[in-house]
Amino acid sequence: MTTKIQNLVTEAVSLDREISDQTERLKEIKAQLVEAAREHEDELTPTDGGGLRWTAEGNDGCIARVNFPAPSMKSRIEGEGKAIEKIKQIAGAVFSRLFIPTISFKPVENFRDEARALLAKAEANKLIKLCQTESAPRVSFETAERSAVTA
Repeated sequence: MTTKIQNLVTEAVSLDREISDQTERLKEIKAQLVEAAREHEDELTPTDGGGLRWTAEGNDGCIARVNFPAPSMKSRIEGEGKAIEKIKQIAGAVFSRLFIPTISFKPVENFRDEARALLAKAEANKLIKLCQTESAPRVSFETAERSAVTA
């Protein structure tokens, strides 16, 4: 084996370890930013998709955004069991307008709006909650543009 290959292997292993360490640190930082966003609830702003977003700025003008996506609708609801029985009980007479029958039940397009239009607020909210799954928060970064330094 040549020295060149040995050097490449050594460098690759070193880089792999460094990337792994940095990846773990980034996960820790992202978790801390999610926690900070939760602590600054009054600074959360609504997103177009129904979720919430928090933005923080770094010392150099870079920003971090923590997005809390709106819960997503379940793609299907089993046709038997406690869940569908509760859903049918809450939806009552409008059940067939809110769900498409298949082997399971799929919420109609614009389900949340339809449920709110057809049911009392409390019942609509209960029904919507039963038909959603939580979405994990996401963190993204933007690099600040730096002005050119003149010598």
